Amino acid sequence: MGRAAPTGDWRLVAEPGRGVKILAAPTRGILNPPAATGMRFWSLNPYVGCEFGCSYCYARRTHKWTIERGSNVRGAPATVREAAALPSAVAFERRILAKTDAPEHLAEELRPARFGGLPIVIGSATDPYQPAERQLQLTRQLLKSFLHHTGLHLGIITKSALVARDAELLARLAERHRVSVHLSLASLDAALLRKLEPRTPTPRARLRAMEQLATAGVPVGILIAPILPGLTDDTVTLHTLLAAAKAAGAQWAGGGPLRMNPATRHTLLPWLDAHRPTLARRYREHYGTRQGATPEYQSALRERLDALQVLVGLNPKEGAVREREFTTPRTQEQGELFGEPRTANGA
Repeated sequence: MGRAAPTGDWRLVAEPGRGVKILAAPTRGILNPPAATGMRFWSLNPYVGCEFGCSYCYARRTHKWTIERGSNVRGAPATVREAAALPSAVAFERRILAKTDAPEHLAEELRPARFGGLPIVIGSATDPYQPAERQLQLTRQLLKSFLHHTGLHLGIITKSALVARDAELLARLAERHRVSVHLSLASLDAALLRKLEPRTPTPRARLRAMEQLATAGVPVGILIAPILPGLTDDTVTLHTLLAAAKAAGAQWAGGGPLRMNPATRHTLLPWLDAHRPTLARRYREHYGTRQGATPEYQSALRERLDALQVLVGLNPKEGAVREREFTTPRTQEQGELFGEPRTANGA
C-alpha cells in the first residue's frame, strides 16, 4: 500500500528570532522503514533542518532536497520559495521544517507488530530537541503516543539538554518499552564546541541533563560521534569526557570517527581552513576521496576507547551492543555509529 498524499502547507508556524523561521513541512508519513533508509532501525524525525548548526553535520542534503522539491511545484508558497533562495547551509539552520502533523501520522502508523523487534530511533537525522521543540513540543507529543503500547525498542539521539524536560515521561516509557537515550557530546572543551557547534548547549548543561535522566531512572549513555581526528580524539580529551559521563550516570558509551560525506566536506573543510589550516591539509590527505577514516585509524581509536571505558568503569561490551543495534554493516565498516539516510525519504 502506497503512502497517502503529503499534508502540510509550508505555512509559517513560528518566528522565534535569531533569524529563524519554522515552517510546516508537507509529509506523507512519519516512520521511515529500514528498506527506505538503509539503516538497521526504523527512524522518526519530527524536524528537517537544525538550528544547532554543527559544522560536521551530514544531514544537510535532505533539507536541501526537501526545500527544492517544495519550491519547484507550480504555485509554491512564498515561504518555501524564500527558503530556496537562501544558501543551502543558511537555510538548513534558519528555515526549520517542522512535521506539525507528525503526532497524527504516528497514531495511524504505530502498529507494534510491523517493527519486527527492530529499534525505532528518534533523531537519527536532525535533533528532536533542538530549539524549535521548546515551543512546538512535537517530540514530546510523539513520545506520548508510545504510552499506549508496550514492548517496543525506543532510542533517542540528542545534543540538547532540553531532553531532561521529558525525564518523567521517558521514565514512564521505560516501564513499558526498552528505552535508551544517547546524549551526544564530543568534548568538554566548551570553547572548541562553540566554534564547531555554534548553538548547541554547553557540555555542562548536557551532563546535567544526563544526570537528571539517570536520576529519574531513564537508561542513558554518551554518544561521542563523530570523533574528530586531531581535535577530539586524543587520550586526555576522551578520558575526561568518559569520566564525566560516567559520573553523570551514563551506563554506556558509543561513538566513532568522522565520516566525510559530501555535505560534511562542504561545511567542515572550510571551517578547518579558517581555524586549523594545518589540520585541514591533514584531513584532505587522510580522507582523500574516501568518506571513512582509514582502517588503521579506526582500529587504533577503538582500542583507545575500549581501554578508557574500562579505566573509568564503563563496559566496552555494553557500548558495542548499543552500536550494533543502531548501525548497518555499511556504517560499521566506516566506523560511524549513525549513518546517513540512503534516500531523500529518510528524513
